[in-house]
Amino acid sequence: MKKRRVFLTRLLDSLAILVFIATFTPLVIPQNESTPFLFGIPYTIWVGFLVSVFFVVLTYLVSILTKENKNAD
Repeated sequence: MKKRRVFLTRLLDSLAILVFIATFTPLVIPQNESTPFLFGIPYTIWVGFLVSVFFVVLTYLVSILTKENKNAD
């Protein structure tokens, strides 16, 4: 069980690092386009919001996985 938690924690950490790196790529900040819009809202704001929600979900999942660890001791 402990191996599984360590694996899942490392997987979630890796996902967070990949998403962090992806936020500085043209996926979030399009090149050569000054005003791309999606439903009247700039594309960068939409993707930034989705990335933020993804980080919140990742944080919640990691907190569930490490709930039993007593890191404050």
